[in-house]
Amino acid sequence: MERKGVISRFKRLSKPTGKPLWSHAFRAVGLAILSVIIAYFIGLRQGIEIIFMVVLFASVIMDQSIPFRKAVTFSVIGFLLMSLAFISASVAHTYGLPFFIFLTIIWSFFPFSLYIFGKAEGIFGYLLFVSYYTATVLIRTSTNVFDLILYCLFAYLVASILLVWKFTQRDTYKRKMVASGFNPNTSINKMSSARRNLAGVLIKKSYHDLFDYGLYLTGLRNYGRTVQSRLTGKVAVLFENFINESNSVSFTIADHIANKKGEVSLKNIKSNLKDLNLYMDEKGVESVKFLTDTFIKLFEDSNRILSGPITQNEEETIKITLLNKMSFKQVIKSRFNLDSLYIRHALRFTIAMVITLSFVFIDHSRDPAWIAMGVLIVLKPDVTSTWNNMITRVSFNLFAVILAIILAFIFPHYMLLIFALVALFFFRAFLPTYIGLSIMAVSVFTVFVWPTGEVINNATARIIDICIGAIVSIMLVYGVMPKRLRINLPNQVSNVLKVNQDYSVLVLSGNYDVKAATSKLETTLLEYNNLESSLKKIQDSFKDVSKDLKIYEEISSACYNLTEDISAIVGYEHEISKLDFSPLTDLSSKILDILVIAIEKDEIPEELPDMHIYSKILSETLQEHEEIKQYFAWIVSDIYLIHYCIKKAVETGALNKYKNIN
Repeated sequence: MERKGVISRFKRLSKPTGKPLWSHAFRAVGLAILSVIIAYFIGLRQGIEIIFMVVLFASVIMDQSIPFRKAVTFSVIGFLLMSLAFISASVAHTYGLPFFIFLTIIWSFFPFSLYIFGKAEGIFGYLLFVSYYTATVLIRTSTNVFDLILYCLFAYLVASILLVWKFTQRDTYKRKMVASGFNPNTSINKMSSARRNLAGVLIKKSYHDLFDYGLYLTGLRNYGRTVQSRLTGKVAVLFENFINESNSVSFTIADHIANKKGEVSLKNIKSNLKDLNLYMDEKGVESVKFLTDTFIKLFEDSNRILSGPITQNEEETIKITLLNKMSFKQVIKSRFNLDSLYIRHALRFTIAMVITLSFVFIDHSRDPAWIAMGVLIVLKPDVTSTWNNMITRVSFNLFAVILAIILAFIFPHYMLLIFALVALFFFRAFLPTYIGLSIMAVSVFTVFVWPTGEVINNATARIIDICIGAIVSIMLVYGVMPKRLRINLPNQVSNVLKVNQDYSVLVLSGNYDVKAATSKLETTLLEYNNLESSLKKIQDSFKDVSKDLKIYEEISSACYNLTEDISAIVGYEHEISKLDFSPLTDLSSKILDILVIAIEKDEIPEELPDMHIYSKILSETLQEHEEIKQYFAWIVSDIYLIHYCIKKAVETGALNKYKNIN
């Protein structure tokens, strides 16, 4: 394996991760400009800079792809905390530098420690700190607290136009989330994200049922790959035709859900199934029959909803719950310690901000503010990510400086302010899918509008200060509580399987409580985090590893799918405790043993027994528990997919690499 150089890393890191968010940019910049115009005419001219920035921050919070109720909750919390951030920066000028340092410790550490609760909470914390940073830069003397609250309130009132628009789109959003499961391109990770977004939100029963069908279909498609790999001859061709037609039907159903259309024709897929049944032989007949019958049943059940409730007003509503959601106390107990990368990161970041922002507080000079900005956009929880950020941030800032200087030589000064607004628009449009271009755009904006002076001087100072901030970040990540990691991908996959094995044995035994299950789940999720981190390190550090890492990512997704399905069964603790699943407990444990041994020996795993022979046991045991029976069927497909992925990893040699890497 050849390690990546700076150019290779830059090429990979600068690749887009999605489409530009043009509509988000129009809304954010448009509302910011509108707020400035209104503020000017109603007498809030002294707070125009604050209002402009708060509207931008608020629009990012409100315009996230989350349900309306959650957007309102985040907006209210955001208003309170952003107001407090500006008040803190103002009050500090009354009580002096020691009090400012105390406030900076709080505003630096706690927002960044929110990452222990999840990525969404972490990003929210990041925005809160950015508001405090902005307040420190903009507020140079003690300001009337009432005025600051008024500025923030006015900014949020203008930005709340987005909430009005979001309110009118709330049902459309729910339908799109529900429809995503029927899109064959949707991954299990994306479905898990959709489930988290919809958790706690009241949705129609028909939507809830369709969401469950889409979730199940996502798992079935993965299982279909395993079944297809075992077929040969005419049957293989006909089965592939069936799968392709099922994908076409799924696309159509997704469109009908999103646009509240009627039922979908199943004529072609049933015709394909009829052709397939004529050529079916004994090999794999149970698995194929299970798949095809389940696809048809799910499509027929979806059609019944599409022809009725989804096109009508429906009174019955249900909440989607996260069965593996940890409590606040559990997260704090398990993750709020120095073993956590995020807590270490929060401490490093706090040290950097106390030093750099103290100089900003003392004389509000340009350089420390930009150095602090450099740390803000470069420093990450680990060494590799910090180096990657330094490469992208410094490179794109250099491009921004060159572009700004060229524009300044060609166009008159008044045109530069127009370019600054255009750059701000591109900043929001490219965030977060084109992160490099987003950085470049905000750098051009900063050079043109803050501070005033010669463009070439501003531009040169910006690149120097960003470089200093980057160097400070590298020194911190190496010098303050560094944690060196040794990566062994095959061993980490084995660990993920073992914790899943322990988790499934506990749940299937029926002899557990939610506390015990949550403890096992926390251990399982920790191993997933370790695997995800290891995959990212390998991707960032080495060339020509994309094919191997894709296989490892498939294994990780299949295992995570298994964890989600086991977690779903945890929610039926009362019912499970009364049922006997001892045959399935032994079966699942032995099968996972087979997979772990295959990884450790780097050998193709033994053929699995046809787990659908246990469908009779499940049918008899779960006659009155259809939902639980569905999750068991799903677990079967998860295990088959894991077996297929591990076999593929052995055949390609992926399991023989990435061991004992620093």
